[in-house]
Amino acid sequence: MKTKIKIHSISLWVLLLIFSTNIVGQSSQDSVMFKPFGAGLYPKKNKKGLSNISIGGDFRFMGTYTVMENQYPEFGTVKNRLFLGDDSQLPMLNLNIGINPSKTTSFSVDLFVWTPLSGNYDDFVKGVFLGIKLSGSHSTKYGIFKVRAGGIHWCKLSPMTFGTNIGYNRFSLFERNPWDPNTKTPFERYDTYFESGSLNQDERWGMQAFHGIMLEGEKLPWDLSFSLMFGKSQLNGGTLPVPNSMTGGRVKKEIGNHFVSLNAIRSVTYSDSLATETLGFNLITTEFEFDWKDKIKFYGEVGVGNYFSPQNNGNWGEAIDLRIRFSEKLTFIPIELRYFQVSPNVMNNNGSFWNSSIQEYDAALNNPQAGGGQSPLLIPFASSLVPIGQLTNNRRGLVLSTDLVYKKQKLTIGYSVAGEMKGVSDRITYGHPANNLALSRFWRWNFPANVGPYENLSKIYRSVYETAIVTDSVPTAKGFNTIEIAYKTSFKLFNRKLALFYLGSFHSIQDKFSPYPVYSKKAYLQSYNQQLEFYYELSKSIVLSNYFGYDRIIANDRTNLDIESQKARDQVGFSYAIGLDFLLSKNVGLYLRQRWMFYRDYSFANDRYQGSETSLELKIYF
Repeated sequence: MKTKIKIHSISLWVLLLIFSTNIVGQSSQDSVMFKPFGAGLYPKKNKKGLSNISIGGDFRFMGTYTVMENQYPEFGTVKNRLFLGDDSQLPMLNLNIGINPSKTTSFSVDLFVWTPLSGNYDDFVKGVFLGIKLSGSHSTKYGIFKVRAGGIHWCKLSPMTFGTNIGYNRFSLFERNPWDPNTKTPFERYDTYFESGSLNQDERWGMQAFHGIMLEGEKLPWDLSFSLMFGKSQLNGGTLPVPNSMTGGRVKKEIGNHFVSLNAIRSVTYSDSLATETLGFNLITTEFEFDWKDKIKFYGEVGVGNYFSPQNNGNWGEAIDLRIRFSEKLTFIPIELRYFQVSPNVMNNNGSFWNSSIQEYDAALNNPQAGGGQSPLLIPFASSLVPIGQLTNNRRGLVLSTDLVYKKQKLTIGYSVAGEMKGVSDRITYGHPANNLALSRFWRWNFPANVGPYENLSKIYRSVYETAIVTDSVPTAKGFNTIEIAYKTSFKLFNRKLALFYLGSFHSIQDKFSPYPVYSKKAYLQSYNQQLEFYYELSKSIVLSNYFGYDRIIANDRTNLDIESQKARDQVGFSYAIGLDFLLSKNVGLYLRQRWMFYRDYSFANDRYQGSETSLELKIYF
């Protein structure tokens, strides 16, 4: 009897095991059905979901410590200042999350975290940085069609319609940008600049920020492609409560190694709270490039545009940028000749040229003062001193540029001569390259205009410019002349790499067009800027860097004078800096900079400062 009970007990446990395994091993829909031999389905398999999820980003710690022996009176008696964070209001931590539900569709979101150090314990900021973005594509026998929507997308139509100026690669490397990546070795950054004349840039290089919806088509019949966009840019109205929008498009035709395109942009902003009065601009261009056997390259963008408002009748004007480049195969040395002409009636704050003629648009966007007000985005309205390659409206001119290479010696020379098409402004704006970034850090966490001891300085993104007033009774159509010289060499010293870079720029602004620079008191303003830097490879993971900068700026007595001295600007600025670049491990870089600076205007007694700045940047990519 005990044996039978034992056998029955074992049989019962077997049946229970089969039954329980069958229940656990099925989905909720199948569990109500009894399958006697379903034990092999355990453990449960999850349904297939989103498997392609990527998370990356970067962490950037930035700290500066400033000790001033002499400073502007507006900063009082406190001469030692410590600031942890980025003056450009960029967060410390960025997370980039991407989701791919299919091969042709992706979602992404950028999250940020930072602490602005305001003294408020609750002031811990976190949220979505560049928005939630959607990208999708669909391939057909007629081509590939893509859609982008939401968030912030970095886009380009053409330089004049929707793009930024990329210049002639003449710049200083000593101060790093917040978006500069870590390289495999610290010296690779300087090697790249020596070899190619440029640096590794992120996706924003040459692009503009766009928020809205964008439809694109590629590999279409007859080698066509197109882009259509509707939404907002960072400069067409932003978060103003009144309706505002931007519309743009591009159709491009590939012809072998050549191309031609038709581009257009229209921006509309309502200037009153009732949304009855509009202001904005239109611009239509054609862009083209033709390459003849790698010997002659001809590039151009030509179009027409206008600006309209309740006070402006919207007259149209021309926008021209033409370049022809002869390679060394044809002319022994490469030579580029460029002609540009942008009417004072043409404006587009989303393009590669600055607005220097239409002040009304700035005022409508709560920016009544020339130079940007509290906004870091708007470009100064004035007769601006600009580097070669940076265009402005109300100006026409010529650029001659060449690159000379001999073994490990590289020399680039540029000369620009330009003149305004009509006199509209009594202001001249210019910068102080030797101490530009350090000067911008005097004003933390905002972008004020009309600051400094004489209320003639304005801070924009990582930069400061000064405004001088021309006292002529009638604004003149000014002339501009610029010479830029950049020299680069690289060699080994004690079996270690050493790179030396020099950049010199010499400017004059006078009351009329001149084919040659006016380096005398006949010029409203003369500006001489020189920067010398070298980088030495102490080891594969450590680079020693040095920098020397010098500014000399002289104005004549047809500009505003100091009330006490009755003299015009007579400015001198020096800067010496030393630094170390460390590669701590893969994707982890540490960058230390120590700068000593001196500046004085011999005519304006309060316009002077002297001190030092120590900065430390820790950059981690993951």
